[in-house]
Amino acid sequence: FRSLCKLSMKAIDSHDPRSHELRSKILSLELLLSVLDGAGVMLRTDPMFINAIKQYLCVALSKNGVSSVPQVFELSLSIFLALLNNFKEHLKMQIEVFFKEIFLNILQSTTSSFQHKLLVTLSLRNICKDPQCIVNIYLNYDCDLSLANIFERLVGDIAHIAQGSNAVLMGHPTQQQEKAIQFAGMECLVGILQSLVTWTSDLYVRPGMAALAQKSAGIETAFPYARDPVSVSDKPKTGLPLANNDTSPLPRNGRVRESPVESASSSQSLAGLDLPEEFEVIKKKKDVMEEGLARFHKKPRHGIKFLQENDLLGTEPSDVALFFHTDDRLEPVSVGEYLGEADKYCIEVMYSYVDMLEFHEMPFVPALRMFLAGFRLPGEAQKIDRLMEKFAGRYCESNSGASSVFASADTAYVLAYSIIMLATDLHSTKIKREQKMTKEQYIKMNRGINDQKDLPREYLEGIYDEIARQEITLRAGGNKGFKLQAASSEKARRQQYTMEMQDMEKTAKALMEDRSHIQTSFTSATHIEHVRPMFKMAWTPFLAALSLSLRDADDMQMVTLCLDGFRCAIRIASIFGMQLERNAFVQSLAKFTLLTNMGLSEMKP
Repeated sequence: FRSLCKLSMKAIDSHDPRSHELRSKILSLELLLSVLDGAGVMLRTDPMFINAIKQYLCVALSKNGVSSVPQVFELSLSIFLALLNNFKEHLKMQIEVFFKEIFLNILQSTTSSFQHKLLVTLSLRNICKDPQCIVNIYLNYDCDLSLANIFERLVGDIAHIAQGSNAVLMGHPTQQQEKAIQFAGMECLVGILQSLVTWTSDLYVRPGMAALAQKSAGIETAFPYARDPVSVSDKPKTGLPLANNDTSPLPRNGRVRESPVESASSSQSLAGLDLPEEFEVIKKKKDVMEEGLARFHKKPRHGIKFLQENDLLGTEPSDVALFFHTDDRLEPVSVGEYLGEADKYCIEVMYSYVDMLEFHEMPFVPALRMFLAGFRLPGEAQKIDRLMEKFAGRYCESNSGASSVFASADTAYVLAYSIIMLATDLHSTKIKREQKMTKEQYIKMNRGINDQKDLPREYLEGIYDEIARQEITLRAGGNKGFKLQAASSEKARRQQYTMEMQDMEKTAKALMEDRSHIQTSFTSATHIEHVRPMFKMAWTPFLAALSLSLRDADDMQMVTLCLDGFRCAIRIASIFGMQLERNAFVQSLAKFTLLTNMGLSEMKP
């Protein structure tokens, strides 16, 4: 299994389907898919096999999931769906990475190809049509404080696809391609609504049956309606159409530590139990948390104060420092601004943040890379000075003794500055090659910095060579999806898309490797009550997509699909007594009759 994973990761020089490398890659992916599809109870629960999936298959999938070769990409989607179907209880963290960093980013990308977008949309369609899967996604990701809102983002991105918002961003799609991807997007949205209706069927098909069963079993709950989980594997398999209208087998189904956020322990304490009241509390806290993060990105100090006032973050400097280290939703620019502030409390946070880094027996350049990996240096010289001074002190403290080459922390401080200057000089595209700093110039620049003495020449030469090979990358802003301008030509679009795919692959691979040893609990949804907050959160994109698509529809298939979506949405709103949402859908639907303010002659046939 490990060998197949490694074989699937080998680079290919040619996209020729007859090439040995490509055929080997495709064969290895097909064999891996066969293993996952045929996995029985023993393999699905075997710790060694599950660890192999985390350490090897997920990393391989992060590379192949961004492949420009359609057959490789489609097989990667199939493997992902197989993992979601058979191993979701053990791959909670990895599934989030696939959704957040790869597949939903491809939908958002302004340069991804029509074929890639369509394949992702068609794969999501199979997920959206499974009630158990869609409710599980909401419960395990949108109701987890430390993870992304996958269901919310899924609905939003698919709604844009269904409305045709992304059509202009795919280069120059034909009208047929545009309609195909819009229809696939609408199938996803209506599939979600149908799944939610199916999930609540006990309320109107056999009301009281679930409550009676619970009562007879001695189970008391605040939510009387619970249902048996429905598995994707119980559904019949169908075909997944490709972009060329052929058919292929259906896709057959930095550091991460525990967050210091106080309420994060609440979600862990559920330990796989479906307790709707608890999840509702966590979701509300998460909404407040996200508001605090939004404030932090605008004004860092105000955001931290807001989180502390709402008991979502401790008041000790160490609490804030650990929060900066562990929460990857934070914008590096905002973290750097906060750490560089002259306020006494902010300085204490910065000291605590640096003290949490361990530099013992670590070479100086890797230590500097680690230090700069968590935030982006602020623009003001005084802020940079405070940060670099603390880093130098911490490094010398961790590496004191006879083996240290530094006479004092001042040496490390000056050397760190010189390394940043060197990295900027050697790797800046604005500096001409003949004007870049030479090795001799760099050594000369650092003369006398070690308590009026020179650092060893071979030591400085080693630093110069290391920086020349690999620049020190100051961390940029967080991932907000790809918002590049539409490419002016097809060649430019492909170049941009290649760059985006490389970034996706790098990010996803790093996250997969970091999360391979993390143990999390996965909750299998059983309660009907979860549908209420799901619909409450997503009804506006549903309404917008259904209304606009029905208005612009010129074929009966799309009209029928939109009307089915309206029917499901109105039923859900009525079941849970959501009067505002119900009225909005009914009124929007009524407008299409033209009976309210226009003559019958203006009605569409």
